[in-house]
Amino acid sequence: FLTKLVSRCDPPFSLFTLPLPSIYKLSLHQPREIFNKGDKDKDQPLLLLLSRRGTPLFMSSSYPRIGLSAIVLLLTLSQAPLPSSAAENRFEEDPGNLVITTNSDGEVELPGHRNDVRGLPNMPFSVDANRKSDGLSSISPWTGTSPSFPLYKGGSVYDPSSRTAHEAQTKSSRVTQGVTNKGTGAFEQAQARLKSLVMATASFDNSNVPLDVANGVWSGGSPDPSALPTTDFTVDSTVRWNPSNFAIQSGETYLIEVASSQMWYDDSLDIHVNTLGYDSYFDVAQKCHVAEGKCRSYLRNTLRFKKSNWMHLVCGVGYYATLLQEVGEGKERYMPLKEAEFIDQLFAVDLSYTFTASPEQNGELVCFANDADGLYYDNSGSITVRITRTSWPPSTTFDVNYAEYLKKGLENPSKYDEFA
Repeated sequence: FLTKLVSRCDPPFSLFTLPLPSIYKLSLHQPREIFNKGDKDKDQPLLLLLSRRGTPLFMSSSYPRIGLSAIVLLLTLSQAPLPSSAAENRFEEDPGNLVITTNSDGEVELPGHRNDVRGLPNMPFSVDANRKSDGLSSISPWTGTSPSFPLYKGGSVYDPSSRTAHEAQTKSSRVTQGVTNKGTGAFEQAQARLKSLVMATASFDNSNVPLDVANGVWSGGSPDPSALPTTDFTVDSTVRWNPSNFAIQSGETYLIEVASSQMWYDDSLDIHVNTLGYDSYFDVAQKCHVAEGKCRSYLRNTLRFKKSNWMHLVCGVGYYATLLQEVGEGKERYMPLKEAEFIDQLFAVDLSYTFTASPEQNGELVCFANDADGLYYDNSGSITVRITRTSWPPSTTFDVNYAEYLKKGLENPSKYDEFA
């Protein structure tokens, strides 16, 4: 009877009967009516009445409980027209407008709201798989996350637009230093190095390129040897990865420096140390892990970088934002860093650290306060780290096999050539 009644409603409604444990997994705007049912009804089917907007209107865990009240409710709803709002007109006029607004009652209109003209259900995640779909999901309208990827939460690394802006800054560092991305060949590396030399040449004329093809020697300008590429960046003790925007390329030498006076806190301000951190040990007599003279239960957790102290400054080299694939100009999409690529490249930094980048060390410098995963919430404070490239300026000698092509590239520049 109810099924026939529901089918005659205008607008139509949907009637579902689901096992209650399945409903427990849903996250609706009216969760209290579901979650407060308790364990006594776990084995009973749940009658769930949804409007075509996906909003739950009535539910019962036992058919006899429906009674006259449900019928009255259905009859009432069948006569009630769906309300319209400015939101409906807004989406009709501009379907691509995904800005979250509030209606006349001050309610935030998220996907699945009663005036959602797209018909999205009020569920944790859904997306129209139709081949003509605009890709809109129940999550994407109020986050920067594509429906094709998981919902990332946290710092700016999880926002696609922030990753794109970050990569633009890192690329600027690569251009200034004359270095390239990981995976590029010797010729592209030579092109990048030559571009930095061209930038340092006053009044460069591409009709008279100062490159001796026979010997592969550049006779034009060169960066000031005393003006070493350097940058200062902040390492926040509460953040798992802190990027520098400073490009690193294998074969080059770099110096990392930290002022000893800089301090940060651990264990809710109870421990105050510099970037050398603090050690811990297991006290057999007290049967606990001890640091700074006290038993501390959190010390049983595993450090991210086991070879170093707690709250020691640790850095690695890799890509904070990774290009997903080559696409149209200006349409690039960058994914968050891949932590697995950093694991083997981590190293502890004392007050200063000099290293020559290995073949695996390409990308940018990324640092963090050494702690256990899940314990960054009780840290406090940040420090400033300076990174400097000491193998400077770039060499002015090129492989003679490349010299002729490098010169032609400068004489006939193309807007599609990244190093032109």
